[in-house]
Amino acid sequence: MAFDKADARKQEASRAMEAEQSARDAVLQKTARLRAQRLAKEAAEAETAAIVASEQAQAKAEIVEAKAAAKAAKTKTATDKAAKSAERVAKAAEKAEKAAKRATAE
Repeated sequence: MAFDKADARKQEASRAMEAEQSARDAVLQKTARLRAQRLAKEAAEAETAAIVASEQAQAKAEIVEAKAAAKAAKTKTATDKAAKSAERVAKAAEKAEKAAKRATAE
């Protein structure tokens, strides 16, 4: 009978240890799962940040390009206006020269 009691206590202790080990395993699994979720979230946030930074850089580049195009257009407009003015001055000079030749010929 003492043997049966000792055996029962051993079995009970064994079940308690198995339950404790099972609880530890569950905690470890949950910890690993939470860590994996955290790492996945951090990776997703890093990817999102990289995408946002890339889009911001692209937007800035487009702004710089648009400003350069606007400046070039202004420069072209100014150059075209100057060329037209020079043409008008040249035509006026030709007319004045012709008029002067006519005046001296008469």
